[in-house]
Amino acid sequence: MPVIKVQCLPADQTEENLRRLHEEIVDGVVSVRELGLRDQNDMTCLFPPDLMKYGLGEEIIVEVTGLYEKPERTLEVRNKLAQRIGEAVKAFYPQAKVEVFIHPFNPEVGGFWKAD
Repeated sequence: MPVIKVQCLPADQTEENLRRLHEEIVDGVVSVRELGLRDQNDMTCLFPPDLMKYGLGEEIIVEVTGLYEKPERTLEVRNKLAQRIGEAVKAFYPQAKVEVFIHPFNPEVGGFWKAD
């Protein structure tokens, strides 16, 4: 399950604004059909609070981790995913520099455990 962390958002975010941004990010991820993800239940989207206020909203960083490596998840597909997420965030914060990093996950190289 991919985990999407959006960092460095402007400090004055409302719960409603974060919900709308979350929906746009989910729509962007789901639109990349090659991933096989259907809805928000197939991913986790986090907005961790930043510990300092200086510079928030000027540069927004998005990291996607936990995206299992599969043959159909090519570099082209990962770049499409990064673009769709980046466009969703940029639409909300047009003045910000937005960067999206996709970190594919291979369970043979890194560990993993989950509890249902």
